[in-house]
Amino acid sequence: MTLTDHRTGRADLAALVAASAVSIAVLVNDPDVVAGRRLPGIAITAVAAALLVLAGRFGRATVVAIGVLDVVTLAWTSSPVALRPLLFVALYRLVRRSDDRSVIWFGSFVAIVVAGFGAQLSGEPFWFEWATDAAVLLLPIAAADARSLNLRRRADAVERQVAERLQAERLRIAYDLHDIVAHSLSAITVQSGIAAHVFERDPVAAHSALVEINDAGRRSLDELRSLLGLLRSDESAPLRPVPAADTTLSDIVLAAAGPSGRIEVVEDGHYPAGVAEITVLTVHRIVHECLVNVARHAGDVPAIVRLRHADGGVHVTVSNDAPATAHVAAPGTGMGLVAIRERAQLLGGTVHAGPTGDGGFTVRAFVPYQLPGGRGS
Repeated sequence: MTLTDHRTGRADLAALVAASAVSIAVLVNDPDVVAGRRLPGIAITAVAAALLVLAGRFGRATVVAIGVLDVVTLAWTSSPVALRPLLFVALYRLVRRSDDRSVIWFGSFVAIVVAGFGAQLSGEPFWFEWATDAAVLLLPIAAADARSLNLRRRADAVERQVAERLQAERLRIAYDLHDIVAHSLSAITVQSGIAAHVFERDPVAAHSALVEINDAGRRSLDELRSLLGLLRSDESAPLRPVPAADTTLSDIVLAAAGPSGRIEVVEDGHYPAGVAEITVLTVHRIVHECLVNVARHAGDVPAIVRLRHADGGVHVTVSNDAPATAHVAAPGTGMGLVAIRERAQLLGGTVHAGPTGDGGFTVRAFVPYQLPGGRGS
């Protein structure tokens, strides 16, 4: 048997005092108690209470001892209550403090046996008295078991919540690492291809591509340092290296496509006052992911980013033309579109993506506004 707590707390002491007071009050005031045996009965009650306090860690032995003292008190004093209140406390503590389910059967056996002896000594009809007394003694066992089951359910629920939060945090870290590493490497790959292609005939363009490669590498290193710093920190800080909420849409386009990218940005309307930062961050991440995917899978092609602010949220559309020449797409894992869809769905939004009839690709997303207090529009 595994005992979860051997100490006698304030609630246990209060229950012991109350149970002892009931037994002693009946011994003193009940006319059925045999005259001259009140004081011995009170002494037995005090011994039983002290036994519960001092030997409470020996759960089963203590319950048996209290049961024997109860039968002795009942036979010696003819008290109708005897030590039953103390036996209630002992049975309740036995089941409550143990993780072993066998204590329920053990406590029930003791309760039925003690009830049988009590029914034999009471002078009332045996079977009725036994059944009634046993049912009463089984009540603390049932109450303790119900409490233990409730605590287990609550503990399981907490563990599930912790596991879900850990899994969500792992996904957030995976998305952040994907945004940092995959996006930066994609930009570096595209720019290095441009530099190699125009190195001899257009040194200026090659130099510009190399500068962009250097900038992309520095940005990714800074972002990785930021992310690792958050992971090492004990502070509860959100894991979102870049883009930040105060980053402009033009900065997002520049970070994803570079200065040579042919990206048109059209924004109709503006965010409402007091919009939550998570809304802007989600829109930025979606645009950033879409443009990086364009550079990775279609190359240097024209693309259009449209933001249309409606009453309930912002509609984001990112579309690109088909590659003018054969383009070898970089291999992907499909995580980018999954990340876009899940980021939008976390706020109650939607994402639809697919190829267009002319060989291009379009991503349409709707991100609801999140107002102060965590309310969506």
